[in-house]
Amino acid sequence: MNSNIKVYHGKNRYGYIKGEIDNFSWYALVHKDSVDFGLNPNELESGNGRISRLCVYKDIPMSNYTKRLIYANYKRKWDVFNNSYELMIRNLVEYLERIYSIRAVK
Repeated sequence: MNSNIKVYHGKNRYGYIKGEIDNFSWYALVHKDSVDFGLNPNELESGNGRISRLCVYKDIPMSNYTKRLIYANYKRKWDVFNNSYELMIRNLVEYLERIYSIRAVK
């Protein structure tokens, strides 16, 4: 099953990227090249990947505040990983790795 992934263009800088996947929001820090502490796209574990920060979440408006539910949170290691959403997270990681590894050749 492929997820519907959108990237917000515009205010992304220093490798930080924001977007949506299905009904969730996400942000990531994607490096130009693989880093030792990056998220490995094959195993979804730390080691040799471009993504060193990934958060998948939903903001739920409450009466006086917004509640943020976090489904996945990677900061050089997983702090939160909801197994129910593993396929969606895997699709997002593979997408980011693929899209941001493309280089223009002169």
